[in-house]
Amino acid sequence: MDKKKLENFIERFSDFSRWDGKKQIDYFAYFLTTEMSYESFTAKQIQECFSTLSLKEYARLPSYLSENAGSKSGRYIKSKTGYNLERSVFDNIKQEINNEPKKVQVSQQLADLVLKIKDSQEKSFLEEAIRAYRVEAYRASIVMIWTLTIDHLQKHVFGQHLKEFNTALGVHSDKKMTPVVNYDDFSELKETRLIELMRSAGIINNDVRKILDEKLGTRNSAGHPSSIVFSGHKTTEFALDLLENVLLKY
Repeated sequence: MDKKKLENFIERFSDFSRWDGKKQIDYFAYFLTTEMSYESFTAKQIQECFSTLSLKEYARLPSYLSENAGSKSGRYIKSKTGYNLERSVFDNIKQEINNEPKKVQVSQQLADLVLKIKDSQEKSFLEEAIRAYRVEAYRASIVMIWTLTIDHLQKHVFGQHLKEFNTALGVHSDKKMTPVVNYDDFSELKETRLIELMRSAGIINNDVRKILDEKLGTRNSAGHPSSIVFSGHKTTEFALDLLENVLLKY
């Protein structure tokens, strides 16, 4: 087994050592087929991959291969000399591998921004949102980053611009809305109204208002069941725009 090749292969992925054993087997199978150019592979060769990397071997490795070979939903094709990945499984892994460097690069961009966050609670919350991104829970990541942004802005208003905010509130609000006295009073305001009042009070400029209005629409789509598909690209644009232009600016 070429240890260097194998180590270079798994370094493309984040947390490979923590993956489910079955997924590790599938990727080792792909490695043996593509990187090592094996026409087929055996359970023993997969076991050698685990051993070479000092990883705990999946306990039912031979059974997993045999049980998933030959059936209609099988992930493997049995041959005289060993096994091969079923074509659709091979293609899916290939696509995931091609996309992985982009995901790692983006998650690293987001992780770098975490270091710039001063508030420990905000930093912890953002780290959790990034973990959601890494496992492609894009809707969850969008909702969390929006929640973080709004909470950050409310703290900014409450701590530094409450007088200006309440003045704008008195001019534009209906009679039912009273001035903000306690932080929890923000819960009485819809997010659209909060954004509008921050702009009226001069707390944010019009460019930031446009960003927030646009991202609120995205957040609303992500926060409710719909047919809209949220890609990594869309989520990345959403996150970086809010973090760089709002969270780190105010």
